[in-house]
Amino acid sequence: MIIMGLDLATRSGWAVRDSAKHRSSIECGTFSVKDYEWEAKYAIAANLFWKLAKHYNPDFVAIERPEHGVRQFKKKGKADLTGQEETVSTINPAALQLTGIAGAIISTCQIRGIPFGTIAATSWRPVYFGKGIKPQDKQDWKDLAIQYAEREQIALPSTKAEQRDAAEAIGICTCWHNCAIPEIKWMQQRFMDLRTGAFDQKRKAAA
Repeated sequence: MIIMGLDLATRSGWAVRDSAKHRSSIECGTFSVKDYEWEAKYAIAANLFWKLAKHYNPDFVAIERPEHGVRQFKKKGKADLTGQEETVSTINPAALQLTGIAGAIISTCQIRGIPFGTIAATSWRPVYFGKGIKPQDKQDWKDLAIQYAEREQIALPSTKAEQRDAAEAIGICTCWHNCAIPEIKWMQQRFMDLRTGAFDQKRKAAA
């Protein structure tokens, strides 16, 4: 079976694995909507994913779950008359766009009849890296994902920026069986069939 993992962002990482082949055969890359404005990002993301899905014909798509809300954080603003910088609350606009990109990808899955599931970063990382494993000093999770991909001799994109997103998609792809599945009956049944091996048996019987 063919499993695809997606690390969605304005530059999204993707990874595809054929379970019948060795892990080193995993293919990965990125697609970007950075150069487009708001709603255009969603249309372009859907089109780029459509082409990927048509090429690889995945049996399941695992998506890193976008946050179900917009997180606020503090940053320093302009100095007041006394020379002190005031602290203001702000949001990351990319977080708003991520929900739209995820919606575009999910809709495309539904249209193409591809079951999908979502998994939080805090859920797939302990499974993929191992419990208690964390990035070392001056590293982040993406750096650690690159190390794991290189250890498995998986070919990564040529630039470091693309490697960072593609490598995390490999982890998401690997942990597909831990995904949460939407409450859509046919998707939940397909997911169970994929996990138990019943899907391959049905496909062979229909061939």
